[in-house]
Amino acid sequence: MVIAEPRIISWLELLIGFDTRNGSGDEVACAKWLAEALQKFAPDSLKLQSVTRSRGKSDSAYVLAVWGMPKILLNVHIDTVPSGEGWTGDPLRLRHENDRYIGLGTSDIKGAAACILAALEQVTPKDVAILFSGDEEHGSEVMPAAIAENDLGDIPHAIVCEPTSCTMGARHRGMLAMSVKFAGPGGHSSLSDITEAPLQKIARFAAKLSDYGDKFKSIGAPEYKGICLNIGEIKSDGAYNVIPTQAIFKFSMRPPPGDGTARHQEAAQAILRGLYPEVVLDVIAALNPFQSRAPEILSSICLGLDPIDLPYWTEAAMLSEAGVNAVVFGPGHVDQAHRPNEYVEGAQLVKAAGVYAAALSGAFL
Repeated sequence: MVIAEPRIISWLELLIGFDTRNGSGDEVACAKWLAEALQKFAPDSLKLQSVTRSRGKSDSAYVLAVWGMPKILLNVHIDTVPSGEGWTGDPLRLRHENDRYIGLGTSDIKGAAACILAALEQVTPKDVAILFSGDEEHGSEVMPAAIAENDLGDIPHAIVCEPTSCTMGARHRGMLAMSVKFAGPGGHSSLSDITEAPLQKIARFAAKLSDYGDKFKSIGAPEYKGICLNIGEIKSDGAYNVIPTQAIFKFSMRPPPGDGTARHQEAAQAILRGLYPEVVLDVIAALNPFQSRAPEILSSICLGLDPIDLPYWTEAAMLSEAGVNAVVFGPGHVDQAHRPNEYVEGAQLVKAAGVYAAALSGAFL
């Protein structure tokens, strides 16, 4: 089935207009609007649920629409990253240049939501569920809430929509992000030999962490060697002639499929404990790797494609941990995500909409 591009774009224009920048936008407002839109397609059940987030962020939400006894779930996250510098136009206003539709979230991944809504105008949903969820870009606290509420029930399969250029992703790395903070009295650098030095503590810890990461560089499958240890950020209030009063260190690792975050988290804490026994790491994110349980089952609906490896993390990992056979599929290029003048091509939207229409119509059954 071919879904008309103008119908997809009409939905996309509305979706881009919602400011759902993670941490500053209003994801709840977008979820409420999506609930109203889905209600028009007569689902057997519809749930709109707000979710409280940690780290001082405003509430997010998810909306779940169900038709019949779902055999497959279509999931799209509605939040985006911050727009940042470099945009040549309003990031919340859709622009059309040649075959490109430009706007914040077009590629990652409001384009997929527009495809699904346009497909609903042309097909009668059968034994399918749609989950539009927030807070994927930083924290991923909404998907676990939906899983914990058992809202997804026993749905056996899922397509998680992310920018895969309409290929089918079946594996990706995890993400472990941690931080630690040190403090001291501060002072003049001439007293550094006798004054507690937060940055020096971080330097010692960072060096040992680097050694730990180096041990894994030659370990693993060719496409997934190493754990991608990244010394990401070191900040302090010091200067070359000022001993800082505080310093913060953030780092991350990306364990490969078949590995997990727990052992690397424990290892990092053990390294820190060996240096400073009283200090505890703060876990920013601990997101396990993903390996689809049975991608061949979903290949037929995803254009008969062979599975590929993905370079980024997705919430398919969480669904897989919950027992769902998931793959990742969607319009848009990952190299367009998270950058100024983000765009998605019209041809990819039409292609993806056809896949989602097949899933909605029960063709997967």
